Amino acid sequence: MDEFQIVSHRFPRGMPHTLILLSPLAKRGGNYCTIKRIRNHLKSIGYKCHLEDPKLFQNHDEFVRMVDEDNIGILIGIHALRTGAFMKASNLPYIVILGGTDINEFSKDSHSLDIMTEVITKAKFVVCFSSTIQDKALALWPNISLSKLALIPQAVHTCVSSFNLMSYLFSQPEVNSLMTSSFQKPVVFSLIGGIRPVKNSTYLIPTFQEWHARDKRILLLIVGPKLDEHYCSTVFEPAVNKRPGVVYIPGLPMEDTHAIMSQSFAVVNTSDSEGMCLAILEAMHIGVPVLARNIPGNKAIIQDGVTGLLYDSPQEFIEKAESLTQCPDAYVTLTKNAKEYVHTYHNLEDERKKYVSLVECCIKDILASVSSVAKSVPVHSDITA
Repeated sequence: MDEFQIVSHRFPRGMPHTLILLSPLAKRGGNYCTIKRIRNHLKSIGYKCHLEDPKLFQNHDEFVRMVDEDNIGILIGIHALRTGAFMKASNLPYIVILGGTDINEFSKDSHSLDIMTEVITKAKFVVCFSSTIQDKALALWPNISLSKLALIPQAVHTCVSSFNLMSYLFSQPEVNSLMTSSFQKPVVFSLIGGIRPVKNSTYLIPTFQEWHARDKRILLLIVGPKLDEHYCSTVFEPAVNKRPGVVYIPGLPMEDTHAIMSQSFAVVNTSDSEGMCLAILEAMHIGVPVLARNIPGNKAIIQDGVTGLLYDSPQEFIEKAESLTQCPDAYVTLTKNAKEYVHTYHNLEDERKKYVSLVECCIKDILASVSSVAKSVPVHSDITA
């Protein structure tokens, strides 16, 4: 009874080198970029990968039917609650990636935590982007095997398009009138990310309005798709509409967003919580300084005053931001250190090797499982039938 016969019996259409990668896809945010990057890593060595959005399945049974029909071998999903609930319904080995809101926000709800606990228990591997996330996972699930945890920092890849930010800004009547009267180039602080409560995109709007009133060059540019309709209509839109010094651009293709970053003075983060903010890493990679909320997810990737600036309040933000506009040497040092940091610790090749290794371990697990079943078959049985 050789390995070929065993695999043929369990997978009559051949060893399953097809994977499903689950993540919210409709709005192309950080999770979409991450899962797409992982897909490219696996495709580069011959795996077939399907990207799926869990929201598009009517129920878990529909997902399981698709898995069976398409001869899927392994599942990978970002977000222990949103994708994990589907993966645990299958009988396949799966890798769950802790995204941020799952472990930081949904874990506060007992029902959601129960679902995620089952997801984590059944997972072959649990990927954490940072030691901060890993420590929180161990606090939530102290019985989790350390061999199941995989620490894989997000890699970063940027591609800047020809999008011209200044042309866009001058096409906006309220901005054009200000700049025409002052004859000065805008100093743009960009806030990148999908509009939803946890990103707290309105946090610095009053601060920027006050700063803009003193210095008409100063602009806060918020870029990202609206992900939470209720929050956007009741909180975000009233805060942004017709506010001097604040400009909103709905989500753009990734390359255009990178172009906006490259033409900004700095990138701002206002989130209440983060897993690992891809926009911060992208800004570092492009060579633009970052000013970010002083929260655990951001502290995991920013050393204050060395690779970026962390702030605890709007008052501290304005102090550090104004200082940065007046100190070119500090600007150059921050961006240089940040670039070196991302090239060392958020490297595409390292990320590729680690995800490929996890998938190969899952395949070995499949073979071991099939082999174990096959050994229980009597020698005279025709397993190829």
